Amino acid sequence: MDDDAKQVVEVAQETGVGCGVCCWPDPDILGLKKYNYKWLCMPSLPCFSKDGVPPPVFLAKDEKLPLLLAIIMGLQHALAMVAGIATSGGLLIAGDACFDFQKDSEMCNSKGYLVSAAWITSGFLTIIQVFRCRILKTKYYLGTGLISVMGTSFTFLPIARDMVVSSIMEAKVAGECIGLDCPGAGMKGYGRFLGTCMVAAFLEIFLAMLPPRYIKKLFPPVVTGCAVMLIGGGLIGSGIKYVGGGVFCADNMEGKHAALGFGPQLCNENGDVVLGFGAPQYIGLACTVIFFTPFLQFFGSPFLKSTSLFFGLLFGMIVSGLASYEAVAGDQTMCSAEPGKPCVGGFASATVGKAYSYWNSDSIEESKSFTFLWDNDPNPLRFLGFDPEYFLPILIGFFISTAETVGDIGLSCDASEIPSEGDDFDSRVQGGLLADGLSSFLAAIMTSAPNTTFSQNNGVIALTRCASRAAGFACAGWLILFGVVGKFGAIMSSVPICVVGGLVFMCFSMVFVGGIKIIASKPITRRTSYILTLSLGMGMGVAMVPHLFEAGSTGSYFSKNMAHNYGFWPAKDASKTFYTVPHFLATPAVNGRATVTKAKCIVGNYSSESISENDCTGLSGVYTDAVTQQLVVENCISNNGHCCTEYDATQKMWRTSIVMILKTPYCIGTLLALFLNLALPYDKEDVQGEI
Repeated sequence: MDDDAKQVVEVAQETGVGCGVCCWPDPDILGLKKYNYKWLCMPSLPCFSKDGVPPPVFLAKDEKLPLLLAIIMGLQHALAMVAGIATSGGLLIAGDACFDFQKDSEMCNSKGYLVSAAWITSGFLTIIQVFRCRILKTKYYLGTGLISVMGTSFTFLPIARDMVVSSIMEAKVAGECIGLDCPGAGMKGYGRFLGTCMVAAFLEIFLAMLPPRYIKKLFPPVVTGCAVMLIGGGLIGSGIKYVGGGVFCADNMEGKHAALGFGPQLCNENGDVVLGFGAPQYIGLACTVIFFTPFLQFFGSPFLKSTSLFFGLLFGMIVSGLASYEAVAGDQTMCSAEPGKPCVGGFASATVGKAYSYWNSDSIEESKSFTFLWDNDPNPLRFLGFDPEYFLPILIGFFISTAETVGDIGLSCDASEIPSEGDDFDSRVQGGLLADGLSSFLAAIMTSAPNTTFSQNNGVIALTRCASRAAGFACAGWLILFGVVGKFGAIMSSVPICVVGGLVFMCFSMVFVGGIKIIASKPITRRTSYILTLSLGMGMGVAMVPHLFEAGSTGSYFSKNMAHNYGFWPAKDASKTFYTVPHFLATPAVNGRATVTKAKCIVGNYSSESISENDCTGLSGVYTDAVTQQLVVENCISNNGHCCTEYDATQKMWRTSIVMILKTPYCIGTLLALFLNLALPYDKEDVQGEI
């Protein structure tokens, strides 16, 4: 077919919104003549084969696929991202509400549902992105028309977690908890997160409507690549913490002892096995995931190579299911594992010599066989709201998500062997951004975090040499199926967190490498080198030293006291009314009043502070009452950072927004890259090759 004929076919398919790809499948159901399945499934044997099996022909984006081939290709794409969607779509967000110090049993028990909802949501939103249609009587498109698979964005993960935990802490201060449990408090924070995202999503919709020249100016590869690198680089540290047993125990080993006088904080997200952070048992299980993937890359078939993350996780799940930990003297376990023993702080003494499992199957047994969106009690939409404190960080998050999407679409075009420049590319960027913004709005209605395109699917396209959108539609079907089967979500939510750590560590690293690829897509000049120097330096700097802009970093317990007292903008500076209690330097203290001048008894030339008033009168002395006064405590010495009764709403909003932006690597780094790219002049010799 000549170029003119190809162009006619493409225009016809665009006009028909691409129905030719999926509505009329290839009559050859198996596709044995069309695709080389032997190549797809043949293991690599480097020592025995030099040439290997020749790769199949390239299947273009509008190629009709046989039904079997579409199902297999779609499964590859789904398996490449299913674990990443689960971790960012609810597993880590709801997991923060499972600790006794910040517990919301309703939010914690919703992990399985949130994972299932994230898969279902991603499936439906992928259809929108892959379908691509022109909006009637306009020049605008909706969707990229490529295999741009949608998934919950890692960009918003730190913000969502912060909002959930902060909401639980606010409920504690307000006395709304039942013992250690604050049912519904974390879900309330999650509802406000969803509502705020719905409003902020209109920023990406607005950006999608800008003329292409403005989008290119705002989002050149130096900005988009920097954003993607910092998203991955900023989260790699969290991945390592999961490898060691969990983020909460990693952040609070010292803080718990400083606040409560005992510790350290043990890790309680690995079934009934409760050990300290960095225990070799945890790291060993994480390594089963990490080191199984290079084995597949070395010996596996193209199918296994493109889905190595999923099969690495599956291998880690099997090993952790077969393994057990034999308790020694002094060990603790979860209270549910020893119901007959005293439960203190969520832990009970472990029985010496008893083998404990890394899995807790209760949630799997209690989960529904089938589920769907909104099928959860409580429904997060019951708590839908708007939080002005976090609106600005979330708004910037959508700006960064826009930059990430622009870069991903460029990589998708390259993998799909279509031009990554020109009017067609510009229309795909516009359609992709519009679908991204609309999808994030719809995702909130579907009780899931904002969605964006996943970059790892570009690698699947390149490896399998299949860019047909039929595979994208099949991928959407698989994701919806995974979500509807409730047991899948329950199993994923029960995986030991150290095993999940091996997965998310690699996911975040892949995102980081994806940013490098975007930056490397254009020549790096003196100007872009300088932009990257400052932007990446500042972004990775706050990732390495997270307490630069907020004292106490990400810890709880005593660390929250540090955030109240010290740092770039201490929380006490946004306080309106402090607790009126005895000052810690004034002694003794009675009924919230501190003694400023002690009582005295003067008998002649003798003065004593220990003689009572009655005894002083009996000695014919002169008794002077103690002078006390109410003292306001501005410095936090206890109560884990909650040391004021009322905040100034405006100051608290600006403090939360600005500190969140400054301490989040991809917020401060990407904003710096954007500003420098717009402000710095071009060198004459670099104009043609500038990023």
